[in-house]
Amino acid sequence: MTHYPLLFGFRDLVAGNGFVAGVNLNGRALLADEGDGFLMYGVNPGGIAAGGSNRGEAQAEFRQSYRSVLFDIAAEAKDFAEFERQVRNFVDETNRPTAAEWEEAVLRVRSGEVNADWLPKRKADSSIGVEVVLLEHPSPSVNLLDEAELAA
Repeated sequence: MTHYPLLFGFRDLVAGNGFVAGVNLNGRALLADEGDGFLMYGVNPGGIAAGGSNRGEAQAEFRQSYRSVLFDIAAEAKDFAEFERQVRNFVDETNRPTAAEWEEAVLRVRSGEVNADWLPKRKADSSIGVEVVLLEHPSPSVNLLDEAELAA
């Protein structure tokens, strides 16, 4: 089984109870080639996982699972402050066992044992975290594309 340590960036606009927020996440995930399909496990945020028959499908399902959690938090939050707090709590959850596997996978990438020429590479120690912003005057400048890179 091959493990790919991923760094990803998701950008979302989320409507809640009386607010619209921009959520910019830089996170980590482990993509596992199981032979008969792929599984993607969140490291940060650690509370999500998804699978698919190919890597693209697994990544799309992971993305959808993440957005679903954001939408659930928005539906339950009474205001922006509570939404922001809950999103930060969710993103700060680290899946410790998967984090250890992620670190091992980084070492395999650095040694040349694992190659994913379908992804650009970025330093594994790149910063991760979430920015949650109340959008009082939305404009096209908040529109950003998702990104995925191989941690090295």
